Amino acid sequence: MSGRARLARHETIAKAQGLLAIEPLLVGADEDLVSVLRRAFGQPSTRVLGVVDGDGVLVGILPIRELVYEVLGRVMPEVLLPSVVDYEGLTRFVHVVEGRTARDAMLPPAVLAETASVVDAFRLMHARMVSGLYVVDAQGRPTGYVDLLELAAGCLEPPADAAPTR
Repeated sequence: MSGRARLARHETIAKAQGLLAIEPLLVGADEDLVSVLRRAFGQPSTRVLGVVDGDGVLVGILPIRELVYEVLGRVMPEVLLPSVVDYEGLTRFVHVVEGRTARDAMLPPAVLAETASVVDAFRLMHARMVSGLYVVDAQGRPTGYVDLLELAAGCLEPPADAAPTR
């Protein structure tokens, strides 16, 4: 972000995306979770994967944390087993171990329109407790990705013409 102008709080996401560098990572709803995790290894800066259907419409999101736990639950269940302390925990554990595809593990979509503001993005990320959102067109197809950390850096970056601080 160095040398770029600071993002204004009411800047549109469409304009903000031009200053941000993290690319979306889209996976098919029926892709196997291990394959999805391997794809995520190649793009570690994208912390929330977008899950799309056959028409390219965003049908869900898959935060990296959820993805890793889903895969670990299958290959190393002993990692998650200590967290099972009640019926709800057992139900979640069984879901994790049985999850096979992105559709099984995904959360409902967290999306913004290009006309939404930077403030709207922060509010939605906070409300949904996710670190990234997908920008979608009128048909629900992803056109971009907005990441919490990168967006925060853009808002805090001093203007390019600001005098250096000592």
